[in-house]
Amino acid sequence: NNNNNNNNNNTINNNKRPTILRIGRPAYQIYKSRDPDTDQRCLSFELSYPEIDTRRHQPRYRFMSAFEQRVDTPADRRYQYLLVAADPYETVAFKIPNEPIDKGEGRFVTHWDVEEKKFILTLYYLDAKQEEQQQQQQEEKDKQ
Repeated sequence: NNNNNNNNNNTINNNKRPTILRIGRPAYQIYKSRDPDTDQRCLSFELSYPEIDTRRHQPRYRFMSAFEQRVDTPADRRYQYLLVAADPYETVAFKIPNEPIDKGEGRFVTHWDVEEKKFILTLYYLDAKQEEQQQQQQEEKDKQ
């Protein structure tokens, strides 16, 4: 009976994701700008991953609410976090305003440059007028 328990434990351990040795944070630069035509605020994040194995890994991102994270307490709803992860590097988080992001054509763009091993994420915030238009469009879609 003990052998069965040991086998089950080994099976469970084998299904765990292998531990990856982290080699530190990627170098990064953040650019703030405004669109000259719409005056929308823009943030562009450029992260360098010189040691990444591009055959096996590429950067991934996700947004995290202030209430999900455990670093800045108490949570401040005025902010959200942009997380970028790529093995074997540590995950980095950027604290950004928790305002509506423009998901329109060319307004939220990610690019992974395999040659340069750079990940670029560019986002634009909606201004109040655009946010209102987008909400109206969504309400019209919901009615259909």
